[in-house]
Amino acid sequence: MHTPKLTTPTPWQDRVLAVPEHLNLAMLGGRGSGKTTALALLVLRHCVQYEDRARVLILRATYKSLANLWDELEALFRDAFPGGVNSNRADFVIRCPNGAVVTLGNLSSAKDVAKWQGQEANLLAVDEITNFTTLRHINMLQANLRGPAGVPTRMIVLGNPGGPLHATIARMHVTGRVPWRPYELDDGSRWVYAPSTYLDNPTIDTERYARSIIASSGGDRALAEAWLNNNWSELAGAFFADVFGDHCIIPDSDFRVPGKRINDHGWYSCVALDWGWSAPTAAALAIHPLQPGLIGPGGRVFPKGSWIIIDEVHSARSDDPSLGKGWPPQMVAEEVLAACERWGVRPRGVGDDARGLQNDTLLDQLSRHGLTLVKPQKDRISGWVKVKSLMAAARDGDPDTPGLWISERCRFALETLPLLPRDDVRLEDVDTSANDHFADALRYLVNSPLQIARFGRTNIF
Repeated sequence: MHTPKLTTPTPWQDRVLAVPEHLNLAMLGGRGSGKTTALALLVLRHCVQYEDRARVLILRATYKSLANLWDELEALFRDAFPGGVNSNRADFVIRCPNGAVVTLGNLSSAKDVAKWQGQEANLLAVDEITNFTTLRHINMLQANLRGPAGVPTRMIVLGNPGGPLHATIARMHVTGRVPWRPYELDDGSRWVYAPSTYLDNPTIDTERYARSIIASSGGDRALAEAWLNNNWSELAGAFFADVFGDHCIIPDSDFRVPGKRINDHGWYSCVALDWGWSAPTAAALAIHPLQPGLIGPGGRVFPKGSWIIIDEVHSARSDDPSLGKGWPPQMVAEEVLAACERWGVRPRGVGDDARGLQNDTLLDQLSRHGLTLVKPQKDRISGWVKVKSLMAAARDGDPDTPGLWISERCRFALETLPLLPRDDVRLEDVDTSANDHFADALRYLVNSPLQIARFGRTNIF
């Protein structure tokens, strides 16, 4: 096999390649360390070594993020097989002349799980794992790991500090682990933690790269430190780090669209909204059981007094979720009303106010378009205490203590809540310069008197 100078392994990549194949790999490190290239080299070696028995499946959270990884893999494989490979970018499949097959795919919902279930793989790689919102779908696909005799089955995960799964991945693979020494997870699988930083990559201008990382962190010093130096503990100070996790997330597949009939079966429904113009507007559609024993999403019984966020509406830009699209009040009202109609949620609730363009208030304008909101209780500290207490109750699983759960469909919420930093001075508060808009909507929701938040009664299940 010809290996061009461009892809000659770095010393760190050589060490990764030397880890025995019967051990799973957790390549978790700072940005720019060469993890993706290391994955490409591992995949190529697997395909060359096991030929027509090699089946590789590489997953990322979104379809859009596959493009750059595809370009690197395709270039490497075309160089390694001078006779050419059969590559189909439309399906993200590479077929090697020796019979090996590499498939790339996205895994962002339960529908994607169904798409990949049953596809045999003896090498399963999950790239950018901390960008996923839950491990549930990944765990379901581990059953795909199987192969013929003589071919080892192996799982590889790659990721940087930060992202929705930061705390979960740190607990599993970083905290307390000795680098390069095998360890065992609760499921019996054996792993090696292979840490790295940008200094492990001699192919980049390290000084320039460090400056670009600091700039891309948006002024979040803990995040910049984590990305530069693979410091997972720096982000342990995220505001919700100890209470938010998979226990708060309800799978999208566990929801079904309710009927349109509004009736009284012990549920209240409402909307909580945080307004933004240059920053995103964020609205949470919530239900609230007022009686014990009520059955909610997924056939679960939720404690009386819990809050369940069944959907969201937001105006965040896709290229920068900290910026809003500048929706006017009418558009905000229309989008929220459409979501309420889908779920049978009453278009009433709580929302922060602002002075409008015609010298009337935001809430007045929203009301004229059919969305009736009143001002919430805005005390920050007591609000955060209530939000965190509800999250902790969901974590602890006490059937009699109200908790807070969020649907997996609430992507904006799940992408922003885990990384909200503490305020530098007032540690019991969130840093208000961060992307705290959905968190603020939650705070308004749980901290407002029930007579404000319970306008609508509906049994939506």
